[in-house]
Amino acid sequence: MVMEADPPIAAPADGQARQRLQVARPGLRFSEVMTGMITMGITDPVKGYDNDAAIAMRLNATVTVPNVPGFIKDPMHKGQWHATGSIPVLGGDLTGVGDGDFGLFRRAIRDEKGVRELVYDTMFSVGDRKYRMRGRKYVEPSPPWRLWPATTTLYVQLFQASGGIGEPVAAGILRLSLRAFLRQMLTMEVLGEFGWLDKRMQKLAFYRFFITSLVNTYVKGRRW
Repeated sequence: MVMEADPPIAAPADGQARQRLQVARPGLRFSEVMTGMITMGITDPVKGYDNDAAIAMRLNATVTVPNVPGFIKDPMHKGQWHATGSIPVLGGDLTGVGDGDFGLFRRAIRDEKGVRELVYDTMFSVGDRKYRMRGRKYVEPSPPWRLWPATTTLYVQLFQASGGIGEPVAAGILRLSLRAFLRQMLTMEVLGEFGWLDKRMQKLAFYRFFITSLVNTYVKGRRW
């Protein structure tokens, strides 16, 4: 008897496979709104914030973590974010160009000391110009009452979108208010087709990672 081979099973298209994989991995999304002042022609964020010529800036950041377990395990804790907002003096609405680089508690050196950075890097356009934004929040051992300003203060530098790295063309500081922080917590949502309990567990895993990182810094005094 001659056995007939089973017909080959068609492999799913790459796009379908990626989509299924993404659905199987719980993601997280949240939004935060920061406001502050920047100054054109200044390179230092603190000086840019305090300058008499400073102009207002509002930044709406929508952060997406595609894979919460992977994000927590990754030493870079890498996600993505999209920027909107406004810089009225420069032309009004601020529109993000693609997704930017978002990161939590990345190891870095600042003033010859180890620190953890919260990273907000992206490209955006305002008016008829495009800028590359470098945003950082710095976390390092200090008294516990420094935790709030450290995690809510974003040091911003703007660069020309083209022409290499170069010097910043503007700098300043943006802050997240207590009211904006409470609103941010309400925007937290788990992405993917998961049950109520699974979604709560993923949120708790993210909160635990965030809080543990802060405890290691502000209670245990660890830099890295």
